[in-house]
Amino acid sequence: SLPAFLSDTKDRGPPVQSQTWRSGERIPFGQTHSLRAFEKPPLVQTQALRDFEKHLNDLKKENFSLKLRIYFLEERMQQKYEASREDVYKRNIELKVEVESLKRELQDRKQHLDKSWADLEDLNSQNTAELHSQVEERQQETEHVYELLENKIQLLQEESRLAKNEATGTAALVEVEKGCNLELSEKLKDAVKEEEDVPRDQMKPDQYSEALAQRDRRIEELRQSLAAQEGLVDQLSQEKQQLLHLLEEPSSMEVQRDGASLPQDGSFRGEKEGLSYLELLFSKL
Repeated sequence: SLPAFLSDTKDRGPPVQSQTWRSGERIPFGQTHSLRAFEKPPLVQTQALRDFEKHLNDLKKENFSLKLRIYFLEERMQQKYEASREDVYKRNIELKVEVESLKRELQDRKQHLDKSWADLEDLNSQNTAELHSQVEERQQETEHVYELLENKIQLLQEESRLAKNEATGTAALVEVEKGCNLELSEKLKDAVKEEEDVPRDQMKPDQYSEALAQRDRRIEELRQSLAAQEGLVDQLSQEKQQLLHLLEEPSSMEVQRDGASLPQDGSFRGEKEGLSYLELLFSKL
């Protein structure tokens, strides 16, 4: 169905011709030009009237077409507006739902973050307490080890002092043994010379044989004594070198202590062996 303004326009016929110009009334100056066409002869007036009516009908048709087009355009715009409004409502609802979902997710994540932060603080406090405990324990162990090292160093210094004294005594003993060896050598030479100086014709055969045997025994004893003394000198020389080597170890241990390096179990093995060797040497002396 068409709107009222279109139906009125369609049903309405050509407008009734105004008769004001026939009644002899004064016509305004602007209308004289259009009215002059009707002042012509009747045939000409009829033709002009038809042209006017045709032009008027064309204008009415054009007006009707324009109104119809406007109507359809307005209807289409109304439909588009309603459709777009529904889309806007639907989109608005979707956005609200999404906003609420994001709010809920944000709240859940915030709670999870708070819980994680609390767990992290508890873990940090536990780790800090455990770390302090381990540090204190290590510090106590280090102090104990340093105390043992100090005692060991003092003991080694005392033993080093004793070893120096013993080394000095050993050196003196070596010199004495050397003197004894020289004395024995001189005695051996004198005994051989005395036996060679005795005339053989003044001695009886038995005495001569006994003197030779006694000389041989004496020479053998002196040789054995000399060999023993030389062996003892060599042994004392070796022991002196070992003592000097052991005397150098405490100074190297002091350097290690100043370097703050903790000794291992095997580092005291050489010291124990040296101490046991010193004890054995002292027992021999």
